[in-house]
Amino acid sequence: MSNNMEMPARERLHHSLSVQTGDAADPAWKISRPATSRWPFTAQDISPLAWWRTLPSNLLRDAEHLLVIDTLDTICVMDRHDEVATALRGDPAVAVGVALSLLPIHEVTLTVDIAMTALLRCALGGDATAAIVVANLLHRIELDHPFATELSASWCTRAASHSREGAGRVLQNSDLNASLLLDMGDCHEEVGA
Repeated sequence: MSNNMEMPARERLHHSLSVQTGDAADPAWKISRPATSRWPFTAQDISPLAWWRTLPSNLLRDAEHLLVIDTLDTICVMDRHDEVATALRGDPAVAVGVALSLLPIHEVTLTVDIAMTALLRCALGGDATAAIVVANLLHRIELDHPFATELSASWCTRAASHSREGAGRVLQNSDLNASLLLDMGDCHEEVGA
């Protein structure tokens, strides 16, 4: 048997992460993070499906974005929910719609984690609207820790850095929840604080 077998796509993605993070031994656990981070949670200790509700945007960089994509690529949609499959593949408008369709969210379930991770994928990919929706939904969901405000502010900051005007224009021209538009002002206030 030859040792030159083709590495499966999933392993190739993780292998490429090892180049970015500098350790080929176990790249999935060597995710980038600032050495002086005081945030109580780390990406290494939490499933990528929970990052949206536990890690601020500044701790989610390119390596984490690739792991989010890889995680979502392993999820199969069992029902005929084409919009969920489209959201998982990274369509920002559909991901926003899927996340908002879950409102009101009374508890964080696997379905919520998957939908919000699809939204996270878009926000990490540079979509300002997705980042604003993540920020707003973090205010609406009761989390099992006291850091929702800080998490929300981090996503507001990320959205502002991508395009303050562009995100507002997209939200104003859509059929999104009216209260979400009102919360944009809160988002801008958090960024300014």
